[in-house]
Amino acid sequence: MARDTKETARRLLFGSPSAPRRSGAAAGAGLFAATGLFAFVSHAVFDAIPEAVLWLFVLLGALLATGAAYGGSGLLVSAGLVFGPVYGPVTFYTWLIATGDSAPVAFVLSFYGHGAPALWGPIAVALAGGSHALGALCRRALNKG
Repeated sequence: MARDTKETARRLLFGSPSAPRRSGAAAGAGLFAATGLFAFVSHAVFDAIPEAVLWLFVLLGALLATGAAYGGSGLLVSAGLVFGPVYGPVTFYTWLIATGDSAPVAFVLSFYGHGAPALWGPIAVALAGGSHALGALCRRALNKG
């Protein structure tokens, strides 16, 4: 019985052996870098925070996580695909706040300001879990039907 539990936990976290885990992890890292670079360039060139575009990156990550779960990837790949675009800009703006004199308080769903990492943490966890569950349920429903 314990062996079945370990195998179930391993498949939940890492996915099936044939799942494209490396490409999912690379996509999550790429989204982290792309959104962080996008936040840096938009701040350097326009001195603005493109919230709507960054939200679209987060939605793209959630859609990719759903597709990865449908393809058989594990929860860790789905989490990486969601956390990448969330924490790319949050990391840049946290660094920007740390090097400046003062910073504003973060608005709701804002990537910039004090409290943004604490706000986005639970949202990213919920998006990752929900995206993975949706993809796994669709895979199960379509394979049985």
